[in-house]
Amino acid sequence: MRILFSTIKDIGHITPLVPYARRLRDLGHEVRVATSADEGAMAVLQKAGLAHAPFDRPAPEELQAIMKRVDELKGEQAIAFGFREGFAGAAARAALPKLQLTIQEFRPDLIVRESAEFASLVAAEAAGVSQAGVAVYCSEYEAWIARKVAGAVDKLRTLVGLKPDDGLAHRNQRTFTSFPPSFDRGAPLADRPAAFRVAPEIPAGQASGAPLPDWMPAGEEPFLFMTFGTVSGRSERVRNAYRVLLEAVGSLPVKALLTTGPVMPRDELGVIPDNVRVEKFVPQAEIMSHTRAVVCHGGSGTLLSTLATGCPVVVIPLFADQPANARAAEAAGAGIAVFTHHPDEIANAIRTVLASDAIRAGAKAVAAQLASMHSMNEAVAEMISLAGK
Repeated sequence: MRILFSTIKDIGHITPLVPYARRLRDLGHEVRVATSADEGAMAVLQKAGLAHAPFDRPAPEELQAIMKRVDELKGEQAIAFGFREGFAGAAARAALPKLQLTIQEFRPDLIVRESAEFASLVAAEAAGVSQAGVAVYCSEYEAWIARKVAGAVDKLRTLVGLKPDDGLAHRNQRTFTSFPPSFDRGAPLADRPAAFRVAPEIPAGQASGAPLPDWMPAGEEPFLFMTFGTVSGRSERVRNAYRVLLEAVGSLPVKALLTTGPVMPRDELGVIPDNVRVEKFVPQAEIMSHTRAVVCHGGSGTLLSTLATGCPVVVIPLFADQPANARAAEAAGAGIAVFTHHPDEIANAIRTVLASDAIRAGAKAVAAQLASMHSMNEAVAEMISLAGK
């Protein structure tokens, strides 16, 4: 069979598709991944050994105008505008021509999209190709997005010769998700079939009791892993969140690792406390067996990979789906959400998580839920069954 995956260029959107694409390829199916020709995206696909089908991006001036408006708006208004005019608008319109050409030439039996890529949502239906989705967001946020982009998707539908449907096809799409049932919050999409839940594939790390990495500080203090992801640090608001976090942790009897990613300049961090080590990147799997709690922004990848190990979290959301993820993690009893960037509140949340047997038990309960979900083999078998329907 031929399976086409379609995604925006961001690493956090490509990465959730990779395990499905690799497994299908390893089973002998022909797989391609459609996305724009971004250096980072192409590096991920090359490392995974996956064929790339490029499509276009909007003109820089069009993107700049959208981002300028996003910066002018606040909160949910800004994010809704970004999804409506950016992902489901300019980005999807730019992607459509080459994506449709890829569908015509590749003749896929199934098209699989991730949550922020909308061109394939209409291109697949117009071509009569079966489709499915991989959710990169929790159910609360998926439902919110679907409501906000329905009008923009209807405009896309008219571009490919389809009638507007007020989001019906989007809601009816079969979805695969790695979020556990305990993260389901808010009203579900009324027309959407039950999600196919897939246990996240966690890279093997050091076994419990393995020697500490050479750089990890020895001592009796609890060890924290802290990250705001790999692409944070572009705005002053986010940079200030790093400084507040460092101030909070500097007051605690802990040792900590902060990873900043390639965007956040080290000299913008301000004073780095003696009990914190800063690195651009350290594989999370290498340190989780030594980690008592993770302090993070609530990005889906970081959050799920942490909870899959049974480690509790302090979530300090910054933007996008992160507030929804933070609320879900706290409601599941697996951590604490901190919505104000104040060092005392962050420090108190860390103390509570480190001391709470109930929160640690909640994190382990979420880990058990994740482990009980469908395997990747079962997921790709379900995808194959969708092809041609």
